[in-house]
Amino acid sequence: MFLHDALTRGLVRYLMAELPSYQRRVPNDVDRLRAELRPGDVVLVEGKSRVSRVIMTLTQSSWSHAGMYIGDALLRWGGPHAEGALERFGPESAHLVLESDMAEGVRVKPVAWYADHNLRVCRPQGLSAEHLEQVVAEMLRHLGMRYDRRNVFDLGRYLTPLQLLPARWRRRPMYLGSSSSREVICSALIAKAFYHVGYPVQPIVGVAHGAARGTVIARHPSYIMPRDFDLSANFQILKINLAPARMRAPKDARTLKPEA
Repeated sequence: MFLHDALTRGLVRYLMAELPSYQRRVPNDVDRLRAELRPGDVVLVEGKSRVSRVIMTLTQSSWSHAGMYIGDALLRWGGPHAEGALERFGPESAHLVLESDMAEGVRVKPVAWYADHNLRVCRPQGLSAEHLEQVVAEMLRHLGMRYDRRNVFDLGRYLTPLQLLPARWRRRPMYLGSSSSREVICSALIAKAFYHVGYPVQPIVGVAHGAARGTVIARHPSYIMPRDFDLSANFQILKINLAPARMRAPKDARTLKPEA
C-alpha cells in the first residue's frame, strides 16, 4: 500500500506539472465573471498542465477541465468547508467554483483563480430555480472526496510508450474514469449532479438495445467529458468572460491592435 501511494503521488506530481507553452487567446474580465455567473453554470477550462494536454488529446477538444460555479452557496451551506473557504479566500469565497482536482480531490476555488486560463461558460437551459439548487446541493455533498486514483494510472498508462506496456494493457480500451468511483472526476461529477434532477448533458436518441424509435437516452455520467458541455444542445455558450478591448483605427487595414 505504501509503494502504491508513493507511486500515485509521484505520478500526480508529474501529470500536474505546468507546461511552458501555454497560450492565452483572450483576456478575462474577472469582475464581469463575478457579476454575471450564476450558480449551476459550468466553467470549462483549458488547463496548463501535462495531464491537461493528455485529456485534450484523448477527447480532441480544447477543454481539459470543468468546474461548476456555486457562488456563495457554500457559505450558505455552512460547516467546516465554509469556514475553511472564508479563512483561505476571504471575500472571494462568495464567488466560488467547485471542481474535482487530481491532487486535492473535490474542492472549491474562487473564480478569480481562473483569470489566466482560456475559459468557456456553459449555462443549463430550462432548469427551474428549485432544480438548480438541487444540482448545486448535490455538488456540495461531494466536497472533500478524493479524485478517482484509478484514473491517475489510466492517464499514466496513456503517457507510457506502447512497447513498454504489457500486452493485456494495450488491448484494454481506456476511457477517462474507468473505475467504480467515476463520480469524482470533474466532468462526471457535474454530469451526475445534473442527472440527479433528470437533466441529461448529452442525450442520445434511440440507440440503446430495445429502445423505441426517437427515445431519448441519457449517457452514463462516467462517459461525459468537458467537451460534452460545450457541444450539448441543453447548454447555452456565454461570452461573459471576455474582457472588453478598445480598438483604434490601424495604419494597416489588415491588422487590428488593442488601444494601449
